[in-house]
Amino acid sequence: MEEFIRVVLLFFCYSFIGWLWETVYCSIKAKRFVYRGFLVGPITPIYGFGILAVLYFLQPFHDNLFLLYIFATVLVTILEYVTSFGLEKLFHASWWDYRDVPLNLNGRVALPVSLFWGIGCVVIVKFVHPQVAQMESWLAAHFGFYLPVILIAIIMFDLGYTLANLAAFQAATKKLNAAVEQRKTELRESFDQQKQEVQQRFEWLNYFKDHPELKEALPKLNFNQRRLLKNFSQLKIENVKSLEDIRQLVENLRKK
Repeated sequence: MEEFIRVVLLFFCYSFIGWLWETVYCSIKAKRFVYRGFLVGPITPIYGFGILAVLYFLQPFHDNLFLLYIFATVLVTILEYVTSFGLEKLFHASWWDYRDVPLNLNGRVALPVSLFWGIGCVVIVKFVHPQVAQMESWLAAHFGFYLPVILIAIIMFDLGYTLANLAAFQAATKKLNAAVEQRKTELRESFDQQKQEVQQRFEWLNYFKDHPELKEALPKLNFNQRRLLKNFSQLKIENVKSLEDIRQLVENLRKK
């Protein structure tokens, strides 16, 4: 029971730390607040699974920094590749893409990124984990079995909501994509523009004035769906050609 409590609490601690890292990094890079994470709650489970794997499976190498770095790099790279492949097959969407990074493998992993993750794992094992372990011990001593059960219940509810919401999100983006492609076709036929010009910013507001029925027929995304569309710049959805055009359309749909 003590080990169960420890594993669950460590998983949620590192999932939260991973979410915080990605949110801060992406927000600084984008110069605006970016709420990262596949789930609604402030956790990114891949970090929890990755660090737990390093803590438990690589424990014999924790005192050898070189071997710890090598094996941690390999382990988290495999986990990242499997996670990317699984998400794409399950949800027909990819959430990150390293094709612009040198030495990448199918855009799922890339050597420079993996080397960085290896350094991060060493830093966590040697410097971060002792502090996190103290916090985990305090939480276990004060809340015992109840806190892990509550956290598991919350993440299961979050996962169920996210999966249901994702299905609606994909259906909505495909409808919006159809509207975008129809608009492109109209522009081509009306103005005989080149493909590059057609893909520029659309004047949706004026278009909606002439076609109010189209605006009413298009799906309205909820907060979480807009968050996924806005904050995952490398998101790709099967059979959806241009998410950037859809982002522009969604913003115009929210305007009067």
